[in-house]
Amino acid sequence: MIYKRDRYLILDPCGVYMVRIALPAYMRGYFSGKKNFIKSTGTRDIRQARLIRDAIAVEFSRLREQLKPQPSGTKMERIINELRQIGNIAKENPIPLGESILTCPSLLKLLDLYLVQFSEKRKLTTLSKTNKAVEVLLAHLKKKDVQLKDVNRTTVTGWLDKLKNEKAPQTIQNYISALAQIWDLAKNRYHDAPQDNPWRGHALEAKSSKVSYEVFAPGELAKVYSLLDDEMKAVTLIGMYSGMRLNEVCTLKSVNVKTIEDVLCFEVLEGKTKSAARIIPVHSKLTALVTTLLQKPYDGFLFYHASITDRADGKRSSWHSQQFTRKKRKALGEAGTERKVFHSLRHSYAQQLDRNKVPEDRIALLMGHERGNTESFKTYSKKSASPQELSQYVELIAYSEFDT
Repeated sequence: MIYKRDRYLILDPCGVYMVRIALPAYMRGYFSGKKNFIKSTGTRDIRQARLIRDAIAVEFSRLREQLKPQPSGTKMERIINELRQIGNIAKENPIPLGESILTCPSLLKLLDLYLVQFSEKRKLTTLSKTNKAVEVLLAHLKKKDVQLKDVNRTTVTGWLDKLKNEKAPQTIQNYISALAQIWDLAKNRYHDAPQDNPWRGHALEAKSSKVSYEVFAPGELAKVYSLLDDEMKAVTLIGMYSGMRLNEVCTLKSVNVKTIEDVLCFEVLEGKTKSAARIIPVHSKLTALVTTLLQKPYDGFLFYHASITDRADGKRSSWHSQQFTRKKRKALGEAGTERKVFHSLRHSYAQQLDRNKVPEDRIALLMGHERGNTESFKTYSKKSASPQELSQYVELIAYSEFDT
């Protein structure tokens, strides 16, 4: 890039230097609709004019960043919206039959097609995993893009062998599943696409490798809690007394705290599974905390670090997960505590409800788990429990080291 030492400087008819900076469209309304910001330096000395120009340019740059419109949504949401707009344009202006693409496109083009086709059927986190799988595969192949026919089973098994030393089995399984769906999409749409899907039949048995979580022993959670900052203490308390997943807690906005039938409730709109959407009465131990959080939201969110987290998969809990893990290791050490994590609070919550003989379907309702086996039960009973009834069950949750 060529450096222009006299950038923004122009001469008026009298030989006095002027500063002229083009105004972007979103700033013109603040400058009476003008297209350029022009000010005189009051000097004919180029060196002095440059100093004045530099000071003005710095301040202008700050103002420009301050006024610059911020795109809404996560990066992945913005990509999906852009692709949907292209899809709408394609519907309104279809390509003539003679000009349609007849051959199987490259992996990146198929990824775009997949994201458009499933943007409304798949969760954002699922689409993000598909995007990540393609990214990691291309990085391994050291290519910007690749034709599907150039990826054979030998290529796949070689990559998987390498991943086994770097990634968890479940992560590898996620990659395989995502890429297999792209190959299936190509096979169903294009006559020249590979008929053998090299991502099928690897049987990694990722599910059997999962390790169950452990609840914290008496006194352990209090030790971890004492090391947390105020935001993490609030997140932890809500997790303890609501049974919500960490990301469900972190994505809470002020609009998700509602009074329903005279009961203050958290409203979870979506989550890890289809059954995750639910209402959870606010435990009496949380009432004062929730009231305080509602008084000062951060861009609508109850928690500051959730408001500034912008991940492609839409998750808001990465900072909180790291903080909890670090403080847990500091308080309890690393040996023997690997299975004691934030999600352990959810297990403790379910365990307490069960020991208090709360009906199984009510536990499932509060936890956001699937309830019942019949379609009629799934369809019609979801909202059968009143907030007052659920509140009675929530109030059974207690922690001796916190309730004294």
